[in-house]
Amino acid sequence: MLLESGIYRLVYEYYETRILFGYNRYGDHLPSISRICDMFQMAPATVRNALSVLEKKGLIQVDARKTAKVIYKSSPAGFRKNAMKYFAPREAGIQELCESGRLLLEPLWEEGVRRWDEKNWQWFMNKLMAPSANAVSLPVEFYYLALLSLDNGLALNFYWEVIGYIRLPYLVNKDEKEIMPYTSTGSRRENVVIWLHEQFADFYCEAVQEIKTFLRKNEKTVFPKGAEQLPFHWNVYRQRPQLCYTMVSLIIREINLGVYTAGSYLPSLPKMAEIYEVSVSTVRRTLSILNSLGLTESYHGKGTQICTTVRSMDFSRTEIREGMRLYLESLEVLALTIRRISFYTLEHICEDERRRLEEEFVKMLREGKSYRSFEICLFFIEEKCPLSIVRECYGKIREMLAWGYPFTLHRLKARSLHDEYKERIQKAAEDLHQKNYMAFAEKWESLLKHEEKMMKSRLSNDMAAAEKE
Repeated sequence: MLLESGIYRLVYEYYETRILFGYNRYGDHLPSISRICDMFQMAPATVRNALSVLEKKGLIQVDARKTAKVIYKSSPAGFRKNAMKYFAPREAGIQELCESGRLLLEPLWEEGVRRWDEKNWQWFMNKLMAPSANAVSLPVEFYYLALLSLDNGLALNFYWEVIGYIRLPYLVNKDEKEIMPYTSTGSRRENVVIWLHEQFADFYCEAVQEIKTFLRKNEKTVFPKGAEQLPFHWNVYRQRPQLCYTMVSLIIREINLGVYTAGSYLPSLPKMAEIYEVSVSTVRRTLSILNSLGLTESYHGKGTQICTTVRSMDFSRTEIREGMRLYLESLEVLALTIRRISFYTLEHICEDERRRLEEEFVKMLREGKSYRSFEICLFFIEEKCPLSIVRECYGKIREMLAWGYPFTLHRLKARSLHDEYKERIQKAAEDLHQKNYMAFAEKWESLLKHEEKMMKSRLSNDMAAAEKE
C-alpha cells in the first residue's frame, strides 16, 4: 500500500481542485471523515491531515462536531481563472498522457486483470457491474481495482501521481452521467480489458478536448503570452528523506560504471559533500546505507572501501527493506512496460541515435560488461523517448533499480556478472543492428521478466529468513 506520508495529498488535491474550480462552493459541507475514509480507502488520521492542510489554505472550516464546511468564496470568473492557472501550464502534459498512458498504464491494468483468482475476479466483476458511489470518477476506481491485484505500491503510487497531475477525474459533477457499468453478458478477462481501454479512451480523450476548448476560449485573459509548461514530476512516497536514497543510487551506479573500483576507497566525507553538493551528514547517512547493503565497509581513521566481495545485506534496517521493496516493484513495472516503451522509443529516433546506441552495446560486450546494458538502455529511453512522462518514469525507475546491483553481485558470488547476461544481450544487440526493433523489445521484456521472477523469489526468501533471526 502507499505510504501515509504521501497519500494524504490525494484527498487534499481532490477537494482543493473541486473547491477552487467551483464544484464545491461556499457553504457546502464535505462528507464526514468516516465517509472520506471509505471513499479513498485510507486511515482517519490521514484524512484529518488532508483536511488540516485545506483549512490552513483557507478553503474549509473544520469543526469537531460537524462535517467540514467550504468557506472559500469566488465568482464564476474567479473559478475560471483558477482553472486556467492550473490547466494552462500543464496542457502539454495532459494531452501527452493519451499516448503515455497507453505505454505505461495499459500493460499494468492488463496484468492486474489477469492476476485475479476466481473469488477476487467475481468480486471485481460485481464492482464493475454495480459501482459504488465514490469520490473520484468511475474509470479511476476501475483502474485502481485492476492495479490492486499487482500488490505493487510503486505502481499505485505512480498511478495516483498521474491522476493528481491531470486533475481531470476530480472534476466529475455529481449530477453528470458517468460511464455506464459493465453490462456485457460475457466476463472473459480479455473482453474486460478491451472494455477498460475503451472507457479510458472515451473518458480521458473527451475530457482533454473539453480542457483544450476551455483554454482556447479563456487563456488570453490570464496568460496573454502563453503559459510556461510544467511537466509531470513523479513524487515517490518513502518513509525517509529522498536525498539519501538518490545518493545511494548514484554511488552504486558509479561503482557499476567503474568510477569507483572494487578495493578502492571513496573520497573523504568533506570531499564527497563537495562533489555531490550535499551536506556531510547526508554523505554519512548514505555511507551507512551502502555499508548495510554489503557494498562498502567503513574503517575508523581510514575511510570507506568498496568491497572486493559483496557481503550479505542487513535486512534489519528499515532503509534496506524499503530500498529493496522499491527495487523489486520498479523491476516489475519495468518488466511489464519495457516492450512497448523501448519499441516506441526506437521507432521515434534518428539513424545517428540508433547507431550510437548500437556502438554502446558493441563496446560493452567487447569489454565484457554486459551487465551495464540495463543502465545503458534505461538511460537511452530517459534521454531519447519523445514522451516526457515516460522519461520521468524511467528516470525514477533507473534510480531505484540500482539497489539490486549489490544483491546480484552477492547472489552470483564468484560467477561472472558479464556471463550472466552476455548471451541475451548479444542477441538483443544483433536485433538492434538489423533494426528489428520489435525483436529487440521482446528480448528485453523476456530478460526483465526472468530477472524479476528470480530476484523476487530470492530476495523474499532472504528477507523472510532475516526476520526470523
